[in-house]
Amino acid sequence: MTDAPTRPADTPPAAAPAPRRKGRWRSVVSAVLVVLTALLAPLTVTAVWLRERILDANGYVDTVAPLAKNKIVTDALAVRIVEELFQATDLEQRVVDALPGPVGVLGPALTSSLRGLATDQAQQFLQSDTFADLWIRANQIAHKEVERLFTGRGKSVQQRGDKIVLDLGAVADDVRDQLVKEGVTVLRRVPIPQDTIEVSIFQSNLVTRLQSTFALLDRLVVVLPILFVLSLAGAILTSRRRRTVLVVTGVAVAATTALLDAGIDAGERITVDQVGPNVIDPASVGQVYDILVSALRDWSVYLIATALLVAVVALVADPNWISRVAVRVRGDGAEVPAGITWIRANRAVLLGAVVAVGVLVLVAWPAPTLLVLALVVLVTAVALATVVALARLAPAPTGDAGPAA
Repeated sequence: MTDAPTRPADTPPAAAPAPRRKGRWRSVVSAVLVVLTALLAPLTVTAVWLRERILDANGYVDTVAPLAKNKIVTDALAVRIVEELFQATDLEQRVVDALPGPVGVLGPALTSSLRGLATDQAQQFLQSDTFADLWIRANQIAHKEVERLFTGRGKSVQQRGDKIVLDLGAVADDVRDQLVKEGVTVLRRVPIPQDTIEVSIFQSNLVTRLQSTFALLDRLVVVLPILFVLSLAGAILTSRRRRTVLVVTGVAVAATTALLDAGIDAGERITVDQVGPNVIDPASVGQVYDILVSALRDWSVYLIATALLVAVVALVADPNWISRVAVRVRGDGAEVPAGITWIRANRAVLLGAVVAVGVLVLVAWPAPTLLVLALVVLVTAVALATVVALARLAPAPTGDAGPAA
């Protein structure tokens, strides 16, 4: 009798087909958000600068106040005020009429001498605290022109085109009074018509071409920072490799903000090159431009520094490559000094201290340049890497190990 065929032993069920790769959408979303964060960074900084330092009346006055102490600007203003004062009062003709007998070239020569005296007096007055107060008042009045220039919005008494014009008639009055005290009595009874002594301190076709962009940034000034924070958080949360995303995002934000900084420099060259005949000299226009964008420059540098520091911290905090180097240096079972063990136990505090010192240096440094920024980031990166590497030289304490299987 043949044995009945035995039932084969239970075999394991066939392996289920490999599920579709999950998480691909997270990588795509994270990459898109990284790009969005990098693009939003310079736009956010520009929008905040525009609202806080240009379109806000008090912020604008605070921005341009240092120009009252800038000798390049005040000397150029002195020359322009004296020129306008002599034209408005027709001083040369008055001097000729006041001289007895034939005057020949005496009248023009005396007028030229008076012009030099007037310029000296104007320069002295423009270095005084009285002028600083008049400068603030003149810029408060001119702020509506500034708002119209940058956004195309707002009403102005007179269409100024692409200029920022200050009425310095009050300054001319004080200069005239000082000249009268110096003996130029011919000016005593000379009236200065209102809105006669006007000086264009800034002119830029570039700003007018960017009016629509500036107006849009002003409308989005509240939305842009929120979008920046949300896109950054989203890029980190949706990624499986958050440390890598921090490194990439930091470098990307620094790169786009550096492009903004390069654009600021290019804008200065364009603005100075297109100075019109009714504007103070190009060197002074460059000074005015630098003052107007000073906060934007500083904030962009700080953003670059912060982004690079985040990238550096995320990079040097990666334990994998540092561990491999540390194992090669330490070897197996090698004893390490007690100081190395202490560094491992306190590495979080040490890393935080290094980052804090780097940030404090950047904040305390007056007007840090890109070179200073690069050096601070480099030194901070080396210090962070050194702390992490030294900590990895010490073997992990037994308490750090997971539970035994």
